[in-house]
Amino acid sequence: MTAPLLFSVVDGVGEIVLNRPDAGNAFDEPMLDAWVAALQQCHDDDAVRAVLLRANGRHFCAGGDLHDMKRELEGPPSIHKNKLWSGVHRIPKLMMQIDKPVVAAMQGAATGAGLDMALQCDFRVAAANARVAASYVKIGLVPGDGGAWLLPRIVGLPRALEMLLTGDFVEAEEGKRIGLFNRVVPLAELENEARSLARRLADGAATAMRLTKRATYQGLHLDFTTHLDQVSSHFVLAAKSPEHREGVNAFLEKRTPNFKV
Repeated sequence: MTAPLLFSVVDGVGEIVLNRPDAGNAFDEPMLDAWVAALQQCHDDDAVRAVLLRANGRHFCAGGDLHDMKRELEGPPSIHKNKLWSGVHRIPKLMMQIDKPVVAAMQGAATGAGLDMALQCDFRVAAANARVAASYVKIGLVPGDGGAWLLPRIVGLPRALEMLLTGDFVEAEEGKRIGLFNRVVPLAELENEARSLARRLADGAATAMRLTKRATYQGLHLDFTTHLDQVSSHFVLAAKSPEHREGVNAFLEKRTPNFKV
């Protein structure tokens, strides 16, 4: 039986590969379980310094499997809520705990929760054929995986509401223009481009990157003075790290720093 998700760690990059191409990489319970296990390892293992999320096949991710949704139509509301909380919501809750950089490589369509999963990443590299839609409204649902929280923070409130309330597709170049995608590249270059970015991040100053990511995201919910107080503590931790010592020495010695020593 083909595994619904593949995971490996190479050169400091934890690579998560969605592997249900015949279903548009729509997720089922086995995929979600494997996804959670992979993310937990990325969170816990110091050998993982960056994360790459990509997908096999034509499309990135179609979100939840509609066949599963149809089977659940008659269930009581509490079952639906609990299944979200203890099922797919394990992914965004873990993603918000991972302070290592996470890169998504996106080709074809990402719809519904498939888009939400990409929004949870720090960087989104898109193929020229990528297209995304917050498509929940098209089947009478609300964004169920964090999209209504994430999207306004990435593209701004008016554009986010347009996407969320129409469910219309946004094509690759428009996605780049509004800040949804960091980069758009030809499909043939997508995997190399995204992996190159992930490896560059994995080769960087791990302590500084993790604290910077934490300060950036937490800063969205803090007043400025509280942010400065928090970041002063982060600064001290980074200043005492071996990466800072290496960075200073490398600068003074006019060489490229090796942060992986």
